[in-house]
Amino acid sequence: MQARQAALTLWAKSGEPFHPLLAHMLDTAAVAWALLQREPARTRRLYAQDWGLQEEKALRLVAFLAGLHDLGKASPVFQAAWPQGAQRVQAAGLSWNETLVRESWVAHGVFTDLYLREALRAWGFSRKGACLLAQALGAHHGFPADERERASGRRHVRSEPQGWREARAYLMEALAQALGLEPFSSLPDPSPEALLRVMALASFADWIASDPGFFPYGRNPAAPGYWEGALQKARDALERLPWPKPLLQEKRGFQALFPFAPNALQEAVPRLLDGVQEPVLLLVEAPMGLGKTEAALYAYHLLQERLDHRGLYLALPTQATANGLFTRVKGFLAKLAEEGRLELQLQHGAALLNPEYEKLLERSKPQQVYDTQYDPNKGVATVQDEEEGGVGASAWFSARKRAMLAGHGVGTLDQALLGVLRVKHHFIRLWGLMNRVVVLDEVHAYDTYTSGLLSALLRWLKALGSSVVLMTATLPKAKREELLRAWGVQAAALPPYPRVAAFAGESLLRAVTLPLKDGKRVRLLAAPVEPEALAQELLGRLPGVLGAIVNTVDRAQALYQALGDGERLTLAGLLDALGSGPKEGSWEELVKAREAKGGYVVGKRRRADGTLVFLLHARFPAEERALRELVALSLFGKGGPRPERAILVATQVAEQSLDLDFDLLYTDLAPVDLLFQRLGRLHRHGRERPQEHGEPLLLVGGLGKEPEFGEGLHWNRVYEDYLLLSTWLSLRGREALRVPDDLEGLLEQVYGRTPEGFPEALRRRAEDSHKRLRSRWEQEAKTAENLSLSDLEALLSDTEASALVAAFHLDDDAEDEKTQRLLTRLGDPSVPAVPLYQVGEGWALDPEGKRPVRLKGEVSKEEALVLWSRVVRLSRYPIPQALVREDSPPAWRRSGLLRGLRLLQVGRVFGGVRVELDPELGVVYVEV
Repeated sequence: MQARQAALTLWAKSGEPFHPLLAHMLDTAAVAWALLQREPARTRRLYAQDWGLQEEKALRLVAFLAGLHDLGKASPVFQAAWPQGAQRVQAAGLSWNETLVRESWVAHGVFTDLYLREALRAWGFSRKGACLLAQALGAHHGFPADERERASGRRHVRSEPQGWREARAYLMEALAQALGLEPFSSLPDPSPEALLRVMALASFADWIASDPGFFPYGRNPAAPGYWEGALQKARDALERLPWPKPLLQEKRGFQALFPFAPNALQEAVPRLLDGVQEPVLLLVEAPMGLGKTEAALYAYHLLQERLDHRGLYLALPTQATANGLFTRVKGFLAKLAEEGRLELQLQHGAALLNPEYEKLLERSKPQQVYDTQYDPNKGVATVQDEEEGGVGASAWFSARKRAMLAGHGVGTLDQALLGVLRVKHHFIRLWGLMNRVVVLDEVHAYDTYTSGLLSALLRWLKALGSSVVLMTATLPKAKREELLRAWGVQAAALPPYPRVAAFAGESLLRAVTLPLKDGKRVRLLAAPVEPEALAQELLGRLPGVLGAIVNTVDRAQALYQALGDGERLTLAGLLDALGSGPKEGSWEELVKAREAKGGYVVGKRRRADGTLVFLLHARFPAEERALRELVALSLFGKGGPRPERAILVATQVAEQSLDLDFDLLYTDLAPVDLLFQRLGRLHRHGRERPQEHGEPLLLVGGLGKEPEFGEGLHWNRVYEDYLLLSTWLSLRGREALRVPDDLEGLLEQVYGRTPEGFPEALRRRAEDSHKRLRSRWEQEAKTAENLSLSDLEALLSDTEASALVAAFHLDDDAEDEKTQRLLTRLGDPSVPAVPLYQVGEGWALDPEGKRPVRLKGEVSKEEALVLWSRVVRLSRYPIPQALVREDSPPAWRRSGLLRGLRLLQVGRVFGGVRVELDPELGVVYVEV
């Protein structure tokens, strides 16, 4: 009786009323139980297979384990932390060493780890299994405990007075009784995927159970019917979030979901997936513009219907490509959502600036203001959309760590890769991808380091029961084999390119070559590289809609300026310049919204001849970049108004996934796979074109008699000299490229060429560069192996490298000088900054001071979103190195959205470089 009274006095949430620890444990178990009941049947089967139990017993066990996550709060250190609660606990007969508690604080998750190592032995777990589960449940605040923390915790455990162990035993017994659970004779040691399923479920069940909007504090866990009431509250909370429901649908034909007949690729997908009984890897290698996205979406529909997958995530290389696909995915899901509501989240750092995503979020009606500094102990409650059907986006899922839990998502690959790096709560991201269809697009676009992380992700996705669609137009053989090995396929005889292949387990199921009738012959022509001469070349090719993709932002800015003086165009001015502008879609709404923010410049109209000229690169503030992307897609894409005379100058942001269609294209020389990507923007769609552009023509700078991409141009700082030289050598003297016929052969030729295959005049240069390239590849591969969870068994292990990453306590928005290069891309260090002008004693977004910015005090949600919309990421040395050493303004550090941002004073000089912000050019570096 004394143990019971003491246990019921223990608190989990402070305040008046406080929330008892047993109540919170029961609430968390109820959320876990209700959540699994709401999941697809296949998810429940995975949990049952983990423990070799019948489904219901397995789910009761897992809910029990989730409820134990906070057992560490039944410790003197935690209970002494709130004076009023401590008095009640002491009055119930529990005491502690005041000096030790005061002088040595240890997190309660560490105590959960220590207590459960012994306590779980009585429930049928071996010593190894109990230790693994203890570590997993102790990590519910983001990271497993390390040995130093456990050593500190053991000092406290050894000094605990009598009564604490009995109180904890009562809590565990009361939780088990509520769940109708009795000890097992023996249970298997958990696999890495079983551990991950438990630790993730416990963590986000804790988030929901900690929200007083869902689970009011002060309820008595000893009251009759508490468990039944907690279960009902859990079900109500999942409805209000809303947590995804299983999609129970019959298989539909392609044209029931898309407004056109399937092509050869899209027809091949159902044949390849016919009769599959287990998760598959679908590899799609096909030219640009062949409808790979629709093929992947249809594959999701077929796999979901057959395998009971719980959702979809499309992972793209950049924010721009994710934005480009978001609307298309939304339209596809709207066709599926005939009854009920489907959740769709846009997942990248600037998602809130996407107007289509903003519309979906606005349809979620919060009961209280959404706090970007989400505290699991405070939480926020939201209610379901008033609309019964369609596609929506709940604010609860829009927070970074929870977005991957939504049923459907479109975002960057980085968001998925964070699941295999030891950032905070990485295991929740991986759980969100469990039993889903994950589409990995443009998989050729990543360096060796990121490809290594991608391989680790593939291993986890297979272990977690997910299906994967890998899509690429230009994948070298070595990289393809690396990705297939990560799925477990050691060797596979594939048919010629273009192809699509399905793998299950370690075997090739089926593969076909796609019968493409309409190949494309593209004429090649060397072009000048100097901005002035190149500008004259492009102007001489008008009329038409022309594109120029260059290798650096500085070069893009120079070419834009070389194209002549002109009248600056805002969106409203652009609509006037087009005459009768678009009558529907988001254009006119966007004009109103963005013009109210200052009428940002989107391009210019040349005074000489009225040609519209646009500039797109990554060094614009976020909302200006998003606006320019919209303009580019509208004027240079598939639909919308098509100007008679227009030129888009862009960097690599226009290289992939953006649905752009040029009458003529110029490109700087780049590695051959990227050249083919850029080529995919030329004559992309069937349409009527100016007579001068009836034949596809690709102008290539640097393709002269001698390789021109070193001194002065610095393209070899962007791409390794060896790859540029090898590409130059393979294209030199060619009059045309045939797409797709030449693609695979040229890829293997360029990437397979050894230094001995170069002309003698270039051999030494090729040897030096090849040596650097091989060394970098090896180093990046080793770094990826060390820092990622490439070995599933390393989920909780204390390897030297993983311990290093865990010690940094990396979070999604970490911008620490020591940690930022340990995330998903190596590259040059970069930092997100907000360009501001100092006006008198204050700061503003504009030089006149009309839009002041708060640096101290509290920023509102609206102010935070405005500042976030002005973010630009900078990598020019020594700007990141200087800014990361400086603190963010005090007001920004209090905001979860702004915490990682730095203030950039416009006009500041860094190591001989002055940083300016030009309304037409974006951020400009001026040598001083």
